[in-house]
Amino acid sequence: MNICKRIKAYWDSLDDIYDRTYFLIVIIGFAVGLLAATMTVFEDIGAWSYIIDYIGSIAILIIGIWTIKTNRKQIGHIALPIVLNCFIMPASFWACGGLHTGTILFFVACLFTVGVLLTGRTLYIVYGICFAVQSVAIWLPYFYPEIVILKPLSTDTAYIVDFNIALLFTSLALLGITSMVYKAYGDERDKNRKLIERLRNLSEKDELSGLYNRRELFIVLEHLYNEDKGQTKYVHLENGILAMIDIDNFKSLNDTYGHLFGDEVLRKIAKVIQSDMNISHAEMAFRYGGEEFICIMNLDQRDEAYQRADSIRKKIESLEWDGYPGLKVTISGGVVCCADYENFNDALKEVDELLYKAKETGKNRIII
Repeated sequence: MNICKRIKAYWDSLDDIYDRTYFLIVIIGFAVGLLAATMTVFEDIGAWSYIIDYIGSIAILIIGIWTIKTNRKQIGHIALPIVLNCFIMPASFWACGGLHTGTILFFVACLFTVGVLLTGRTLYIVYGICFAVQSVAIWLPYFYPEIVILKPLSTDTAYIVDFNIALLFTSLALLGITSMVYKAYGDERDKNRKLIERLRNLSEKDELSGLYNRRELFIVLEHLYNEDKGQTKYVHLENGILAMIDIDNFKSLNDTYGHLFGDEVLRKIAKVIQSDMNISHAEMAFRYGGEEFICIMNLDQRDEAYQRADSIRKKIESLEWDGYPGLKVTISGGVVCCADYENFNDALKEVDELLYKAKETGKNRIII
């Protein structure tokens, strides 16, 4: 695996946005340090300038590799800004001509790393230390000009070129870090959004069948029977139809063919029930418990409600089961109109009694 693939693999393995930012700063800091050192070589402004820049870039890489390999990135989050701002930048500033070059721009980029690597009280403490050291580094040449190893660049043109190159490197570094931090934040936000969605589904839906669970059923019914509105975001009370469905002889199926087959029966029947729900009219299907299902349909007529429920019964009866040719799985059910009852407990009690009546009168039928 080449170096680029290894870097990408490590980047993908990082979950925390601060760890990703730290990794970015190590890579970008090392690269910018090398470019700055190379720039001073071509400008021929003295050996000390590029020696210190090369040492600085290597120091950044060493700190990054050591803290990453030893899993001490939290130490690196503090150590890297301090080393950059309190040691590497002052030394580079004095070696490259002080205020007479573009090196001063790198101070801004290095202080920026404090804000993206640290949080809370540590951020303000480290920033205060770094800013104080940088201020001293800038003022010292004013009182002690001999501290600057190089004299001013020979011409105004050379100074402008140096300043523009420093501006380019600094802006690219900040651009790269900022854009990648926002990307990392976006990735983390999307991941959290998917996690929240998954948790919401787990709280609302039955894992085996994929239908809404019993808890969600009671929430919907409670809103449906709200005395003030008599409606919910799903259906109106006067159009609400409650259908309870139970798989016939389900215990016998489990005992004869095994629980795995029983789970497959539940999933397949749930799929048939869900496919019959008119989602655009806010109809919903629930797993009530065990082998029982409940549908809330949005219909005006009792006859239409019966036909819908009986259609589901016929579809389930016609299902074929792999490995078991000739096997027929049937359901029984009851159907009531929600508006006929004062509360959802009464409606559930009545539809449950109709279901058992269907069982007692031969099964594989719907009673309304």
